[in-house]
Amino acid sequence: MDVRTPLRIFVALWALLPFTVGAVIDTALSNQPDLFKVCVSIGVWILWVLVLGSSMIRRPWGLTVMRIVVPSVMPALLFATSGGNISIASLTLAIGHAAAACVLALLPETGNVIVDGLSYGNERRFLLRAPGAILVGPLPLVWALVVLGATSGPLLLASDKWLIGIILTGVGWPVAALGFRSLHQLARRWVVFVPNGFVIHDYLAAREPFLLRRQDLSSLGPATADLDIDTADLIDVSQLAPGPVLQVALHGEVEVVPRTRGISEVRVVKSILFSPTRPGAVLQEARLRRLVR
Repeated sequence: MDVRTPLRIFVALWALLPFTVGAVIDTALSNQPDLFKVCVSIGVWILWVLVLGSSMIRRPWGLTVMRIVVPSVMPALLFATSGGNISIASLTLAIGHAAAACVLALLPETGNVIVDGLSYGNERRFLLRAPGAILVGPLPLVWALVVLGATSGPLLLASDKWLIGIILTGVGWPVAALGFRSLHQLARRWVVFVPNGFVIHDYLAAREPFLLRRQDLSSLGPATADLDIDTADLIDVSQLAPGPVLQVALHGEVEVVPRTRGISEVRVVKSILFSPTRPGAVLQEARLRRLVR
């Protein structure tokens, strides 16, 4: 299957979203005041266009927008229809449509294709998996703060609750902006294949990207379960991400500046552990480029 297929299906599903999810939300808002309906409709259409454009432009910031907005469709749909008279068939179709779009937006293949839009010439980008400590709690919490911070104030203003709406907008929008910036860091962590080898670009693990040159590569493959990660010539930049971890061994050495709370020290290592979202795709790309034998 072409790696771009999930993104193409997502674009098609998102383009059709107004006919299912949009229709259900429109019906649910039929009894609301005109000002509230107009404001919500404008906001929903802006988000729909923003996500559609992001999926077609293919940039890391667009991936962040997609992965914030698309998962919020399901709770927004359920909230909007909680007090409305919506047919079971229409609601079921809308929920299924929203769920399918959400799954496609979160697929690793979708993320890889979008961030690869930055590549030029012979480059290829592959996202790194989110650190385990972030996935456990901070990630969903920050996502919720971004969604609620961006929408709560304007919704209250549209409901004529001016005082609390102004306060929540003034507080919520800066919080949402900070949260967006934090989430965006996850969309800027990748492995970049270049003609001379590949670069590990991860500012959460290392203060600077580092190049692993073609002539220095000895092996690249899955890390073994009994590997001793405390050896001096090995560095682990996978950050305990769940899933398979790849290990690259070098004939020579490479300098890595790990990110620490105190003063960072340069480490000279011969082996690196990292965790891409699709390890098999990374290994296949390395074989195609004849980086390893």
